[in-house]
Amino acid sequence: MLATTPDFKVDPKEALRLRLFEVLDGDKYDLSLERKYSNSITSIDLIPRFFRGYGAIKPVADLASNTVSISNNFSIQGKDYTCRVQPAVIQRIDRKTKEKIEFYALPSDAEELIEKVIFLIASTNGLERKSIGGITRYGTSFSLYEIKKYLQLMGKTKSYEQIRESLTIIRDSKTRISQTDQNNPKRRAEITHDVWSDAVLELEGNGRGRDRCYIGFSDFVVQEISNLSYRQILFSRLTCYGSTFSRYLDLYLSSMWTSATLDRKEPISLLRIMESFGKPQVSIVTKRRDMRAALLDLLEKNVIKTVPSPIKKRINDEEFDYLYYLEPTDHFVEEMIISNGKLKGLKSLSKKITEDQINELPDKVGRVYSDFVCPDSNVI
Repeated sequence: MLATTPDFKVDPKEALRLRLFEVLDGDKYDLSLERKYSNSITSIDLIPRFFRGYGAIKPVADLASNTVSISNNFSIQGKDYTCRVQPAVIQRIDRKTKEKIEFYALPSDAEELIEKVIFLIASTNGLERKSIGGITRYGTSFSLYEIKKYLQLMGKTKSYEQIRESLTIIRDSKTRISQTDQNNPKRRAEITHDVWSDAVLELEGNGRGRDRCYIGFSDFVVQEISNLSYRQILFSRLTCYGSTFSRYLDLYLSSMWTSATLDRKEPISLLRIMESFGKPQVSIVTKRRDMRAALLDLLEKNVIKTVPSPIKKRINDEEFDYLYYLEPTDHFVEEMIISNGKLKGLKSLSKKITEDQINELPDKVGRVYSDFVCPDSNVI
């Protein structure tokens, strides 16, 4: 729930709209992952801002920060973007000399998973306003124990120190998005897509007592939440995969395949998916291998009916793409109907808040169903 601070004046309508973020299906007090829902913000979850593979952490003494930064191109709805990520600087203790050594650290698979847990907690408990160092932000409070417990439920083992380090990397790394000017390809417009505030990461207590944490969202994320630019996702399925790419592909389909329909196949692009995942540099053979492995995982989890053979598509004289025509299961279609209905219900409530028709949220937001038709000749 939203906490209050006396020095931070908030529009009551805005505060109520932000509370819609915590309206989820399922039992929010059930800490198991049997059937757990969370929220996904597409504008930050589907961009290539995580380092894939080995080598995300490197000694500062050996390199300049710009040699560690990553830059990935990607496309959304026909528009071209570039995502640049600057590393955080962290310290580790040398086991032999006991000296502190600085490292450049890019957010990688470990940070992505912890970030998903933090968003789950924020979706479950709601946003909190807190003032630290004279700066008041919306964010979320949690304990290191909560993070550790959820990771264990996913089959991931992390020490408290590793979780603290990941939180520092999450906070201090910087993401910048630039968009290509369609009229002048040489010009690019800079857009800020940082997720976390660089001003707020509080670890309370000392030693092992540093368990309680608070981390603040950036203004961009708060605005996306206020605008309802998020979707309900089935967190328990999303995080059950052993493969990072399988998790990403499930999230991608849950965010983009919103009009999934029974007995109708829709194509996904191998190059587009790998681009948005942040792994465009690997060979086409590796991309196809990884895609097949991920599709087999999704088949096992009852997301798709079959693993299709890829269809080769020429891009130009030198490049080829591969399309995979996917057919959703009735289970996945039902989840999309639930998610679409949830969003429609939230938009209806948001409108009522704006028009002063309600000044508090109902105990339960019911599902609103409607017909969603797949557009023709689209690649999801």
